[in-house]
Order: sequence, then structure tokens, then C-alpha cells
Amino acid sequence: MQHMTIPEPPGFSDLSKAEQVRYLQALWDRIADNPEDLPVPQSHLDLAEERLGEHRRDPGRAHSAYEVLDRLASKQR
Repeated sequence: MQHMTIPEPPGFSDLSKAEQVRYLQALWDRIADNPEDLPVPQSHLDLAEERLGEHRRDPGRAHSAYEVLDRLASKQR
């Protein structure tokens, strides 16, 4: 996906960081209301298919999201 610069909404920089985050979350919620409208690159679909196939061949290699987050957190220390 190509990076593009968009103009800042009027008054956005006047908001606190918490308000900016809430604003962005509200925008994301509007986008996510119709996920079928979001384009997905073919490379992402191919990778998802590949990883699903790997998981089906050897489900014992899977790790829970909590295990992965714990491992990542311990690397940052």
C-alpha cells in the first residue's frame, strides 16, 4: 500500500493525545463497520493461506497470543 500524506483535520492538534487516540479509534470503527470494503493485497491472502496450511500440517507448533506477547515483552527488557 502506498504511503500518502493527508491533511490534518481542523483542531486535531488542539486535542490531547488521549482525545486524538479516541478520534482515530472512532474513525477506525467507522471503517471497520464494513470490512468487506477493505482491500486486501493478494500477497497477504497468499501468506495467510500458507500459514494456515502450515498450522493444519503441524498444529502442535502453534503458540497462544499470550505466549507470543510474553515472549516479545521479555525481549524488550
